[in-house]
Amino acid sequence: MALVALVVLFAPFVVRAESAPAEQRVRFTVVSPRAAAGLTYIPRTGQAATPLVLYPTARSPRYEYRGAMPLRITDAVTKSVIAEATVPLEITEALLLLVPLDPAPAAGLRYQTYVLDDSAVRQAAGTLSILNLSGFALAGTVGDRATSLATGLNPAVPIARSAAVVLRTTVKNRSLLAYAGTVELRRGERALLVLLPPFYRGSAEVQSRLLIDSPGSATRP
Repeated sequence: MALVALVVLFAPFVVRAESAPAEQRVRFTVVSPRAAAGLTYIPRTGQAATPLVLYPTARSPRYEYRGAMPLRITDAVTKSVIAEATVPLEITEALLLLVPLDPAPAAGLRYQTYVLDDSAVRQAAGTLSILNLSGFALAGTVGDRATSLATGLNPAVPIARSAAVVLRTTVKNRSLLAYAGTVELRRGERALLVLLPPFYRGSAEVQSRLLIDSPGSATRP
C-alpha cells in the first residue's frame, strides 16, 4: 500500500491528493517523537542540501522551502527520501510531525507525515490545541472545561496561564487514566499537545509531546 502524507487542518484530518502549483513558499518547523540525526532537505531547486535539526520534545528551528510539492526529507548519508510532506497552497506556516513507522521498513519512507497549519490565524496565543493520534476515544477536562476529543486535530481552546489536563478512556467497561499533565504558558505563548499510542501494548497511558511556542517566533527551549 502506498504511503501518503496526511494534512491536518481541523478535525477530522484531511488527506489532500490534488496537484500542487509548480512552486510554493512555506516556512515550517519539524518534530518527531523519536530523536533523529542526519536529516536534510533542499530549500530550493539548485541549492545544496541543508541539515534539519530534529528534537523529540520540541519544535525544530524554523526553516523555509520554495519549490514544488512534495517537500522531501532525505538521509544525509544515503540521499534516500525518508519522509514526504505535501503542504496545501493555503498553508504558508506549517508544522511537520514525523511519526516513525513501526516496524521500520527496510527501504523507502520511514515516517508517516502529518502537516498542520501552524499559523496564528489557526491557533492564537493563549490557547491549547490537542492532536489526538492515540487511537483512543478520550474525554476529560482542560482546566475547568469538559472536553471530548475527536481523532485528529481538535479546535484550539483558550486556557489560563496554567491549566490541568486530565483525559480518560474506556477499556472493557473500565474508565482508565490516559493522560494527566499541566500546561503552563507565558504571555504571548500557545501550546499544542500531541497524543500518541501507548509505548507498551495493552497500556492505556498514551505517549505525549507538549509543544509550546509564540506564533511566528522561535520555540521556547
